Amino acid sequence: MGRAPARLTLRDSRTDNDDMTYTADQLQQELARFGATLGQVARRAGRGLDHDFERRLDAHRRTLSDMLGPDGTPIVMDTITAAKSALTAATPFHELRAMERAQDTLGRVVRQRVTRLAG
Repeated sequence: MGRAPARLTLRDSRTDNDDMTYTADQLQQELARFGATLGQVARRAGRGLDHDFERRLDAHRRTLSDMLGPDGTPIVMDTITAAKSALTAATPFHELRAMERAQDTLGRVVRQRVTRLAG
């Protein structure tokens, strides 16, 4: 009389972006746009985080996380967190250094992915 439990497969755990493929050029372009935004973070550091700028950072987070997948998402998150901290810190020196380190690591991850996509 009761319904049998659903059987889940690996396909059931897929996300919307699992079928998305990105080119090396698209990935490099997004990294360049994100780099420009982080440059603005460095100039605005310590002045606070307004809603529009937070939305821009979050859009980069979503896009890069989609592009890099679960292996790249933690470093994207680290970079975004450091950027937001730099904007809100009273004295953002350490937060800016953390952002630069995370940005460097993200750049390495993207270059590795671009190499795999191009190869």
